[in-house]
Amino acid sequence: MSPIAPGVSGSGSHWRRWDPHLHAPGTHLNDQFDGDWDGYVTALRDASPAVEVLGITDYYSIGCYRAVRKLHSDGRLPGVKLLFPNVELRIDMATEKKKPINLHLLFCPDDADHEDKIDEVLTHLTFEFNGRPYRCTPDGLASLGKAHNPSQADAAAARREGANQFKVTLDQVRGLFRSDSWVAQNCLVAVSASSNDGTAGVGKDASLAAWRKEVERLAHLVFASAPSTRDFWLGKTANLDVAALEREYGGRKPCIHGSDAHSVRKTAAPDDERYCWIKGDPSFETLRQAILEPEERVWVGRAPPGRHDAAMCIAELATGSTPWMANGAIRLNPGLVAIIGSRGSGKTALADILATGANVNSPHGLESSFLRRASHPVNHLKRSVVKLTWGSDAVTTRPLCPDEAGGEAGEEGVRYLSQQFVEQLCSAAGLAVELRQEIERVIFEATEPTERLDADSFDQLADIHLGPIRGDRHATQEAIRRTSSQVVAEDALHNRLDSIAKEREAVQQRIAKTQADMLALMPKGKEERSKRLAALEAALAAATTAVDKQKRARVKVEDLQRAVARMRSETFPQYWAKLKLDFHDAALSPEEWQPFAVRFTGDAEGVLASRLAAIDRAIRLMTDGEPTSPADAEQMPFHTWPLRQLAAERDKVKADVGIDAQKQRRYGDLQRALENDERSFQRSTTDLENAKGAAGRKQTLSGRRRELYQQVFQSYLEEQSVLVRLYAPLHARLANAEGSLSRLRFSVSREIDIAAWVGAGEELFDLRKESTLRGHGGLRREAEKWLLRPWKLGTAAEVAEAMQNFIQEQHAEFQKSRPSTVQAAQAAEWMQQVAAWVYSTAHIQMRYCVTYDGVAIEHLSPGTRGIVLLLLYLVIDRHDQRPLIIDQPEENLDPKSVFDELVPHFREARRRRQVIIVTHNANLVVNTDADQVIVASSDRKDGSGLPSLSYRSGSLENPEIRKAVCDILEGGERAFLDRERRYRLHWERPQ
Repeated sequence: MSPIAPGVSGSGSHWRRWDPHLHAPGTHLNDQFDGDWDGYVTALRDASPAVEVLGITDYYSIGCYRAVRKLHSDGRLPGVKLLFPNVELRIDMATEKKKPINLHLLFCPDDADHEDKIDEVLTHLTFEFNGRPYRCTPDGLASLGKAHNPSQADAAAARREGANQFKVTLDQVRGLFRSDSWVAQNCLVAVSASSNDGTAGVGKDASLAAWRKEVERLAHLVFASAPSTRDFWLGKTANLDVAALEREYGGRKPCIHGSDAHSVRKTAAPDDERYCWIKGDPSFETLRQAILEPEERVWVGRAPPGRHDAAMCIAELATGSTPWMANGAIRLNPGLVAIIGSRGSGKTALADILATGANVNSPHGLESSFLRRASHPVNHLKRSVVKLTWGSDAVTTRPLCPDEAGGEAGEEGVRYLSQQFVEQLCSAAGLAVELRQEIERVIFEATEPTERLDADSFDQLADIHLGPIRGDRHATQEAIRRTSSQVVAEDALHNRLDSIAKEREAVQQRIAKTQADMLALMPKGKEERSKRLAALEAALAAATTAVDKQKRARVKVEDLQRAVARMRSETFPQYWAKLKLDFHDAALSPEEWQPFAVRFTGDAEGVLASRLAAIDRAIRLMTDGEPTSPADAEQMPFHTWPLRQLAAERDKVKADVGIDAQKQRRYGDLQRALENDERSFQRSTTDLENAKGAAGRKQTLSGRRRELYQQVFQSYLEEQSVLVRLYAPLHARLANAEGSLSRLRFSVSREIDIAAWVGAGEELFDLRKESTLRGHGGLRREAEKWLLRPWKLGTAAEVAEAMQNFIQEQHAEFQKSRPSTVQAAQAAEWMQQVAAWVYSTAHIQMRYCVTYDGVAIEHLSPGTRGIVLLLLYLVIDRHDQRPLIIDQPEENLDPKSVFDELVPHFREARRRRQVIIVTHNANLVVNTDADQVIVASSDRKDGSGLPSLSYRSGSLENPEIRKAVCDILEGGERAFLDRERRYRLHWERPQ
């Protein structure tokens, strides 16, 4: 993928398990790990659910953080995505249990020198003993420990004693934020809420109430796992609502929880399985965003809050043979995904590709779609494929080029509303596939059971009636294309009659001359030896090729050995860790997870070693062969001789022939030329006979093509009749509908996209030349004059006759308009393209016209039309769990309509399905609280071909993504401010 912020998940906000309060071996106080680093690593690696973010904690120090960070950099914690330092302090105020209150400084690890900066920050904390100040440094702690207890045996023990005695004041902590801008930007304060070593421990002492509020106001986060404490800090208690919480404590605060492990047994294992889940990227910025949205982004419990079925969501998109696509893969969030970008950046391209990968064919039919423009008239999509990986790990792969689709693609895996869906759904052109399919379900339910013909769906019922019609039409269209190709080929063959005859004669003359030249090169009396030399040369070349093939195979086997080793050490363990994370709700024990470990079923390394040995043996035999006597070898055919023996015999015979190397090469060249000329002579003889009959065959084929074209239009008329009958129940259903739905009506019509047909034709001609086609619009005038009315309203016979008249009238004009770039040798190919275009029928479709109160919806105001249709679609589509992809739903809508009409529906829809929107509207990104934002960009360097498309992806809380929203979307900053104001969110540094 294209670069995004380090450590940021490209698929946006996800629920991830954090352990923000975790000690390690060597922690200054209460160290029960006994130096068992292996046990510590194993406990973290095998934690279930897996932990992705760790807050490595130590008292007044980041020593443990440094040690664990080293383990992480060595690859011993493969499932951990982020480490951050948690410096635990003790305030000089004791609880009722005589324990000092714990305060935590959580530091952002993004800066490369953050460790040095944290060390510097801690030096500003001091503790005075016996009139001497001691700084919060390793040496300072050791000095304090020795001063308090001179009997300390070593420096480590002295540091532990010093950490136990060191206390800080509230003013000292405040001072860090006031005096150091780096601290203010990179440090969060968390306070314990427990009654043991937290602020609840001073709750009964009224004299400490104000002090307690100051500590809690200072904190950004609260270490607590009890639901009642969480409700308090979310303003959900009867005594303290959100407004009072903001007034007294500076706002709502997220309650986070860690294992607070001081031993291997407790590592990543909090009591009562109260795991900490935070929604967002595995980044420190997510922790900051949790402060802004404590209810939506933080949860403490055995599992995170449930969502809709991930198996029905697209998890990843990848493409192949797409050099214009900079991203190798794009991961997608199962919630609400917003695709943004400037005009022409590739937003719609991504939506089209997603839809195509999910078996939606409509992107190819939209005039302005990326896929259509990328494949017409120059096809940039040859061999391009799209692969979608779903939440269930199922994979679907499809060609991006419609001509390579290879038949029916299967059921559509998403619901796709293209950028033009408003116009396409409501125009005279008819009904988009997406909405029509849902309406057809309604029709089928309203159809009398006795009329369903044992079908289970409308598609099956339509297939029973329309399948034969459409199948015949498709076959006829294919026959037209084949016939057109044959007509052009026969015409080109007839025109080449004289040239074929002359070519045949010239080849015959070359054959005679080559034979004479070969005879002249042969030494007298050496004819048999020369033949043997030629045979040896051929055998030697074949043997050399065989040895090279074995050597190439050896290289590939060695590559496979390396791949096997990498899969054993990296790929398989990572997949197993991901499997346990994805299915942690299965609640399997570590022992039960063992059978799910991925491994090779057999001795893969042994197979490859055996294969290498076999290849080496084959190379040795091909090169040196088995020991044989010279007499035995002489009796064996040359192709059985080893390479060395062939080379030696070749050199010997070459010397016996008695001609120099130059003549020998000349002899070989002549021999190969003779073989080629003899094959050419046979071909030209056959071509000459075919060319003589080409004119008669062309006439027969032209008549057949006219008959086939008439059959195509007859099938359209038959389909129209069937559709009218099948859709009849819809009228009765709409008669009982309420509100806007009751005002809709539908009628079958034949849609003619004459602009597409004319546009494809104009690409074939030089419109500057003098003819009736000259200039843009000339061809359209002729088409409207001769073809438009028959296409829309005529019978099949009338359409065929009109096309015949059009061709007769325009044939000479076509020839006049042949581009100068089409040379005489290319004329036949060009005429084949013209014929394929003339007889094409892709611009003709059977569609539904939609009316609203008797008025075609395209004649309503754009705002009314868009609102009505989108609400209609959401109502009809309510029970569909497939991903919903909508390209620019805000088109033609005012911002208020977007906010009032669309935002609530999208918020509701993402609870039950994955929603992917392409949008320019900041409200649809920010106020819907999009789970993922994909930023599209394009780069066209030389002005030819497709632009290079790239996509940056991340969560809305990612600062880079947030900046992109503000920079690209009009009103982006205002949308963020409005959202924060509406939810009473703000960021306030400690004062």
